[in-house]
Amino acid sequence: MTELAYMVRDDWGQHGTAMRQQSAVIRDWLGSPPYVFATADRKTYESDHSADREFVTYIAHDADERHVIDLSDLNELRRAEKAVTRPLIVLHPYRERDCDLLREIVATESVARLFVIVWSPHDMVRTWLDGIGAMNLHTGSAFEAPDVVQLEAAKCWVGEQYNGLSSGNGKSAVVQLLRVFTAAGYPLDAGTWLRAFFAAGGEFDEATKVAKFIREMQRGTQHRIKARYGTDILNVLRERATETA
Repeated sequence: MTELAYMVRDDWGQHGTAMRQQSAVIRDWLGSPPYVFATADRKTYESDHSADREFVTYIAHDADERHVIDLSDLNELRRAEKAVTRPLIVLHPYRERDCDLLREIVATESVARLFVIVWSPHDMVRTWLDGIGAMNLHTGSAFEAPDVVQLEAAKCWVGEQYNGLSSGNGKSAVVQLLRVFTAAGYPLDAGTWLRAFFAAGGEFDEATKVAKFIREMQRGTQHRIKARYGTDILNVLRERATETA
């Protein structure tokens, strides 16, 4: 199983006052160098004032402590027989295809230890990391596992995402279950639901659709859907959660 940790860049830098101390925290978690760093944009990495390169030099002071690769090189890790044996640090991922690549290599357990430096606290990659139990090295803690019944609902969405969640059965599944859970007293909260969705194996592109439906429902939008499940779906999901436990 891949060990996972992250830190948000603002928490790392703290207005230029904490990079050294926070970098030491990160190195303690990573273990001994050399480290492998993956950047989404090598051209930008090589430029002056690169945020990626600044972070790299704080973590690995000497050139022999670091090996920098393109994030796209990690595509090979989608195959189970490939692996990275050194600690892997991914620099500010934000594009959906890059984030889904990380999701897939974690699923194949192709990396023993993965650290992500997150650009913004609102980035979807952070929600994914929280959903799958990554350690936030700034706080020294991880989010609690998702509610087990919500997790079962999210598994239903994952089962529909092959045709997309923005319309048809996928949309009906998302909206109906959100309505049922909200009526039962669960918060209509994007972060809570997306963490459950990612824990269930959800993809980043589909997560943005779930988030969109939640925002619309919070504003009072009444979506037209056909019922995807019976009226007892919440009890069914509760029974599934009990059986899984």
